[in-house]
Amino acid sequence: MRFNHRAVFGLLAAGAASLSAVLTAPAAQADSSHYIQITNHAGILANTCYKWRDVEGKDYCHNVRPVNTTWQAYFPDGASGAKIDLSTSIVDYATRDSAAVFDTSKNHCFEITGLADRPKLTETGC
Repeated sequence: MRFNHRAVFGLLAAGAASLSAVLTAPAAQADSSHYIQITNHAGILANTCYKWRDVEGKDYCHNVRPVNTTWQAYFPDGASGAKIDLSTSIVDYATRDSAAVFDTSKNHCFEITGLADRPKLTETGC
């Protein structure tokens, strides 16, 4: 079987160019229309702090959220993910549980369960 060397090299070059385009593509970033929603079903007053990935100066917290309440944190423009830290009011402000979000192209819903000594932050789907 005889191959046309120009065609083979052309295909190899096209494949290498496609691979380099995929490897250098920027990560997906939020457009601030998507959010993280948290519902507190635990026996605590909850604090949730958001550390946004690839965005400077936009981190913040929702503090002293009572049982059976729901709140949202919208992804800031340019964020490519988030770390959510859960702490408890009254007992202390030490982080009790954490969660990470890497897909900013959709909404993420979490639920807090448990008591003051072991609250849990679990993604539930929206």
